[in-house]
Amino acid sequence: MSSQTHRIDKAIILAAGMGKRISKTPETQNTPKPLLPIHESGLTFIDWHLRALTAAGAREIYLVGSNATFGKKVAAMEKIPATWIMNDFPGDQSGSGHSTHLAFTSKHDILDGKSRVVLMDADVVYDPTLFDDLASAPGKRSRSLVCGTYRETDEEVMVFAADDGVPRVHGKGLLGTPTVKGLTCLGEATGILLLEPEDHAHWLAVAAWCMQFSTAKTRSEHEDITQRLMLARALDVVSFADDTRCMECDTPDEYAVVRSEMVPRWLPALP
Repeated sequence: MSSQTHRIDKAIILAAGMGKRISKTPETQNTPKPLLPIHESGLTFIDWHLRALTAAGAREIYLVGSNATFGKKVAAMEKIPATWIMNDFPGDQSGSGHSTHLAFTSKHDILDGKSRVVLMDADVVYDPTLFDDLASAPGKRSRSLVCGTYRETDEEVMVFAADDGVPRVHGKGLLGTPTVKGLTCLGEATGILLLEPEDHAHWLAVAAWCMQFSTAKTRSEHEDITQRLMLARALDVVSFADDTRCMECDTPDEYAVVRSEMVPRWLPALP
């Protein structure tokens, strides 16, 4: 349980995706990825997040959903209130960047300049104590949670920094390219960030710019927003070395590993 000093106040879970890459088996093809069972008890990705975030101190949790996910109930909601926000952009135009912007600009005043806000993808399973690592790290800047142990692959978002350790660029397919020459790879981004109150105005402004002016405004991802914070040297990294503490789930094989290895390993730590 987080102390008041190292608390998380609010959370935004990006849960609008269908997970088409994972939908190749009968049990997954008709269920959006955030609602897939990850345990024989029926526990879903969203259940996992609600329970872990509440234990970390979150008193307000928001889920950004699509027509396929919006308003759906999961078991944890019987005890943990959560508010859905609708992303009704057409699927061929919308990405997690749109969901992020819709949450930021919703009527709920999530980025109020006072609260510590987690922004995260829905398709990850992790050691619940990672939220304590994220919230208790020193410094006042917003931060991205990064796994320092990584495979050399073009399929994951890698984070790169200069000698001062401040992240400058992140993305897929960058390892070994001239774009990151002279930079150090800090590891793989987990898709989990902490937005500090002092940075809320910056996050709002950058999200609005990405939606209006970025050439990636169609299918924009939340990483497009985060990249602008990196360019402004307004983001730090919290790194952990044990790659068994967090796993993103994009493929049928990864879904199988999540169910057979990740959930059994960390379920005892889930409040």
